[in-house]
Amino acid sequence: MGSSDPRVVLVVDDDPDLRTLAKEYLVDCGYRVLDAEHGERALALLRREPGINLLLTDIVMPGHMDGFELAHQAKQIRPNLRILYTSGRVPDVPLPWGEKGIGYGHFLPKPWRLNELGGEVERALNQAA
Repeated sequence: MGSSDPRVVLVVDDDPDLRTLAKEYLVDCGYRVLDAEHGERALALLRREPGINLLLTDIVMPGHMDGFELAHQAKQIRPNLRILYTSGRVPDVPLPWGEKGIGYGHFLPKPWRLNELGGEVERALNQAA
């Protein structure tokens, strides 16, 4: 991938307004952004789109797959994928960060400010996988 190619972020959140806000902001920052409303769709995109560099995922989502399980499965598909978790329902998040652990990436609590989101995305993309 050339240095002029945009880095690709996959935003996964069941809240369509937050997903759109994050996507539009990150596009304005120069990223290529894909989005999904749940883990199953995110995994399908990861299998289809080889250029995804970062998974930004909500932790608490409806359905059978939370953000930790999504990250765990995503790392099986793409071991070098960077992970950034987010959640506004921290009391609902089992500590210490679920069975799989938060070892895959950092945590950005909601509500986040756009500049915080941008800084955490940049930090995640610049750290070693």
